[in-house]
Amino acid sequence: MTPTSLRRSSGFSLLEIVVAISIIAILVGVVAFRSGSAIERGQASRLVQLVRSVEKAAVTHYTDTGRYAEELEVTQSAARRDLTAAQTYNGWGGPYIERPFADDETNPFGRTRLYGNLQAGNWIAGFDADGDGTVDLSGTGNMLVFWDLPDEVAQGLDRTFDGGIPGDWFAAGRVIHQQSSGRTLVFVYK
Repeated sequence: MTPTSLRRSSGFSLLEIVVAISIIAILVGVVAFRSGSAIERGQASRLVQLVRSVEKAAVTHYTDTGRYAEELEVTQSAARRDLTAAQTYNGWGGPYIERPFADDETNPFGRTRLYGNLQAGNWIAGFDADGDGTVDLSGTGNMLVFWDLPDEVAQGLDRTFDGGIPGDWFAAGRVIHQQSSGRTLVFVYK
């Protein structure tokens, strides 16, 4: 073997290095994509748990007081936090949930509010609970609103609460997703 032939076989060519880097980049992309969807599934699961706990709290609050609760973020007036801030009206036996809503802790995607009206802000006419194209639930009641949920997370909420209901996933059932405004509305109690 000559010294020249040893030098040629001892290193990697530029093409081999580029191919190796490309393969590593593809693997990193696949792992990042899979972990991102796992994170969103975890966050969606957390929101499902929140909806269920708020639903129980709203029912209990209504049973105690005969009023539909409202719960705004911790930065809002305590007079509009019926589930967490002590109220002076008859029957209030709370707090009904552990802590007020906060952007960071409650909804990892944005603001969260519980309204005592199923048409708060006139965002919707009401809820088509059975998917037949007509509004079944409107007027007073409890509606939980999430802002800025990704479509995938809103679809996860819809599958949990509306699985099997006919109609568009974003417009029929207990979950309404308004992509244009960034709101996801969830019927809680009437």
